[in-house]
Amino acid sequence: MINISGTYQLAGRSEAHPASAMLYETGQLVIQKSGSGTRLIEVWPDGYKYGIVIPGLPVDIEFSDGALFIPHDNSFRWPAMDRNHRLAEWLESHWLTVLSSVIIVPLFMWSMVNYVLPGASHAAVAFLPDSIAESMGEQTLYILDKTYFDPTELSDQQQQQVKQQWQIIVTKLDLPEDRFKLHFRKFDMGANAMALPDGSIIVTDDIVTLMEKDPNALIAVLLHEIGHVEHKHSLKMIAQTTATTMLFAMMFGDIEGAGELILGAGTGLLQSAFSRDMEREADEFSYQNLPKFNISPAAFADAMTLLVDSHSSADEASDQTAGNTTDVSAENSEITNSLNHWLQYLSSHPETQERINTARKKGEDDNDLLY
Repeated sequence: MINISGTYQLAGRSEAHPASAMLYETGQLVIQKSGSGTRLIEVWPDGYKYGIVIPGLPVDIEFSDGALFIPHDNSFRWPAMDRNHRLAEWLESHWLTVLSSVIIVPLFMWSMVNYVLPGASHAAVAFLPDSIAESMGEQTLYILDKTYFDPTELSDQQQQQVKQQWQIIVTKLDLPEDRFKLHFRKFDMGANAMALPDGSIIVTDDIVTLMEKDPNALIAVLLHEIGHVEHKHSLKMIAQTTATTMLFAMMFGDIEGAGELILGAGTGLLQSAFSRDMEREADEFSYQNLPKFNISPAAFADAMTLLVDSHSSADEASDQTAGNTTDVSAENSEITNSLNHWLQYLSSHPETQERINTARKKGEDDNDLLY
């Protein structure tokens, strides 16, 4: 029998009594008040459970009615506790184990984020039904129309010219017309284009006007957006982000407060890395398919140059007229960056000049093969 002194805390009350606990080999536990010897409770193993083992703190016993017995000796451990309780305490008490975990945990997270999660999420996307992509695309376009987009102001002639280019692309690449659809929208943030998971390709009025005299550049942009859809980049991004959120939640438990900050930062970094790979993949799709229309891959470089110059001019104009609108401009810029990959020439994308140079090189290689 083991006899240990402590405090008996009544369930749901602030009342507590100095007491002693007697634990028999059979598992029977008797709690009696110190001094008087009055028996407070008598239970068998199915009527109590051991508390969490934390180094430096006593291990209490919780009874089925919610009452507690807390030993006075912080180092005392109940002999009937299972190995899992003792193993956790042993691991937390040895500095070498703690030091190893400091190294192992980051390595585990790094391998999960860079290899396991991308591979698993990419594989999972292949099994998603088409209805998910369709629903996501419809909902996203609805929200964008309600919040950021306005009806197009392009003339019928301008729209018809782009539609003809689009039809040539759809026919040449044998794309299902019921899936791939072209949409025109007015967007205050300038020349942009974006792809939704369901195959909807959105071009803004400004990008159509910008590339009106260089239709090959617009075709290069459209092919790039189609590449995003064909490679299911939106679905992969969502799957990866969801998996990363679950990983951080499992590793850190409650993700409020500081944990939420860690989660947000980790997910943001992960999205940037994925985005660079996806942009290159979509670029490659454009390079490979442009020759099918007797267009050099250099047309993609022309498109990138036009977009960079366009947004640079817009930024300069915005800086000159900023005044009291700085906060609003910053907010709009943040919204735009989250909406559209064409406007985000930051770390989440390959270096712009690198992409232009790659397209030029692809164009030179293509010419060498032709001549």
